[in-house]
Amino acid sequence: MKTFALIAIGVVGGILGGMGLGGGTLLIPLMTLFAGVPQKTAAAINLIGFVPMAAIALISHAKNGLLQKDRITEFAIPAAAVCAVFSLIAIGSDDRMLSRGFGIFLAVLGAAMMIFDALAMLKDKLRLAVLAIIRRDLPYSMPQK
Repeated sequence: MKTFALIAIGVVGGILGGMGLGGGTLLIPLMTLFAGVPQKTAAAINLIGFVPMAAIALISHAKNGLLQKDRITEFAIPAAAVCAVFSLIAIGSDDRMLSRGFGIFLAVLGAAMMIFDALAMLKDKLRLAVLAIIRRDLPYSMPQK
């Protein structure tokens, strides 16, 4: 059963990773909740799985001209530096603390996504309402003299 659960979780991670959606955000909770994998082990498995998924996705996105190569150093260097620091912190941390921290991170991220989506929807509705008001005020034909 555990093997089947891990294979199913891997398939889901591959789908999300292929789309560039950060499969680890889902893989880690799935592994810890449904496959009984400890938090640190789930994070390590996620990192191992990320390497081939990222390489394949990178090649695919590069072929389609979606990479902004001039922006790579602006993102990659700070990300790698912070990653190194937090990897050392994670290694010395308790699984329970990591699990709680990750849960809080996901909750905050989910709330932020819902808020930004709601604001975007309100912006669209406001734009449509303004257009409707403008259209009602415009005459359908110009009066003849």
